[in-house]
Amino acid sequence: MTTPYDDLRNRNFSRAMPMNALFELTFVCNHACSFCYNCPTGQKEMNTQEVIDSLRKLAELNILYLTLSGGEPLVRKDFFDIAQAARQMGFALRIYTNGYLIDEPMAKRIKAIANPIEVEMSIHGGTAATHEKLTCVPGSFRKVVDATRFLRAEGIKVNLKCPVTRNNQDEVLEMDRLAAEVGATIIFDTVITPRDDGDREPVLQMSTDEFLERFWKDDAYRSARREDVPRPRIDQGGEAICGTGRSSLAIDPYGNIYPCVQLRRKAGNIRELASLKDMWRSSPVLIEVRRAAVEVAERLKTEQHGDQCGFCMGVAELQMGDLMSVYPQVARNAEFRAKAYEAWKREHEGEDPGGVSTRCEM
Repeated sequence: MTTPYDDLRNRNFSRAMPMNALFELTFVCNHACSFCYNCPTGQKEMNTQEVIDSLRKLAELNILYLTLSGGEPLVRKDFFDIAQAARQMGFALRIYTNGYLIDEPMAKRIKAIANPIEVEMSIHGGTAATHEKLTCVPGSFRKVVDATRFLRAEGIKVNLKCPVTRNNQDEVLEMDRLAAEVGATIIFDTVITPRDDGDREPVLQMSTDEFLERFWKDDAYRSARREDVPRPRIDQGGEAICGTGRSSLAIDPYGNIYPCVQLRRKAGNIRELASLKDMWRSSPVLIEVRRAAVEVAERLKTEQHGDQCGFCMGVAELQMGDLMSVYPQVARNAEFRAKAYEAWKREHEGEDPGGVSTRCEM
């Protein structure tokens, strides 16, 4: 049974009416994560007024959810001026941060001024040694744990995110327990992606096949993977695989507009546009990715384990040179998901867990 909100979201998705925007306020960061996808070019980042002017254009496009990201957004001295302006324009805010600058007074300030619906923070291990091996910043593990507690004390929802690598795969269960202990949710991403410039070095850190088999099959990981059994995706005919350039868009610190944060095809520059409405309807880039998102959903039906692929067109283009080519790390995950699903069916003969239609809308 769907809710009125579900109906609105599905209607806007089918009509390519955007609801989400991710705004990378800066590429500056106080961490040095070895697999970060950001690739600063040295251009001048937008100043306060340019960002606020851009927010007005997003509001005119009827964007509802605005994510303030980076780099590390909180390093901007004008972050709270930007957040306050965004709230006054009616955006529901999310903040993506590494949490390093969030102490108790900062958490209270975030609540009072930004009042976000959610704060998302990255965690890279269940121990300080593992987390800080990846961030290259001593003390950063304790900072993210304390930041979570401070934000939760203010009633702010916290979602921890963990890219699973061979360096932290043996601490997934520990991180899952830690998240529960501090009152946060946690999402584990088992697909590592290249950097925005195509550098594939981060992909080399992807978790091992032995771990992927355990993660998708063993009951011990049920909470961590957030599903009892890896059920196949069921795509309706003519339905897009994701919301890139359809329900969402992304803006980098230089004002460049992309279909999403992962798919870096430039559709325009927000500083050069009086309004986003014409661009949204007529941009060749956006029209092309919307078409491709429908085609790839059909194409995956012909791929081995295609119904288990958590497919991203941005990664496909960056890594394979083609929006619709299945890339190795998603194929590996799909293989182990499919094996786990088949094992479940053998053990539960006669039961049907059903399929799920899953798509990324941001």
